[in-house]
Amino acid sequence: MALEEKKWLPLYKVDKKITVMVKNYGAGSYYFLQYVHTFEFFNIKNLLNSEEFNVKYSSPNEIPTIAEKLRYYRYKEALLQKDVARHIGISESTYIDYENVNRSYYPLDILRKIADLYKVDFKCLLDDYNLFLYNGQGKQVKKLRKEFGLTQKALANKLNIDRKRIGEWEKNKTRISNDIYAKLKKQFPTVF
Repeated sequence: MALEEKKWLPLYKVDKKITVMVKNYGAGSYYFLQYVHTFEFFNIKNLLNSEEFNVKYSSPNEIPTIAEKLRYYRYKEALLQKDVARHIGISESTYIDYENVNRSYYPLDILRKIADLYKVDFKCLLDDYNLFLYNGQGKQVKKLRKEFGLTQKALANKLNIDRKRIGEWEKNKTRISNDIYAKLKKQFPTVF
């Protein structure tokens, strides 16, 4: 019988992934180690979503929301949501929420960890609202108010909110909501 017709047979199973294989030929024996490598692969739906996303956005600079920027970089690195969550030390469900386009606020420490994973400056992950928060909402609100000669009460009236909130923002005691930030942008388009 020719060598080509002989089959490799398992001789010894070292562990789950490694097996010593043998093929006998005449008086001689041939050996090799067989290693079975397993890995998780994107399912077809994920591949299609990734491709569709890559067609929609050729650059992260075109992406308006943090959620979509996170998805863009994750797809670019071919990672699953659970992989990113594990790397940055949060639960998978929390990370999934970060990729929800309805989410408006993102903790900067988490964004920094994600940016480190993707080897990008964390500021490139920020949208306008979160960049406003990062740059210091209090000093920006106060500067805007002074620039337009407004008291806290006058600004509060323009935004249809309680005057106390303006003081809280300026002292960074509370965070401006995304809705109020949108009103600020609309009221003062030359500033934003």
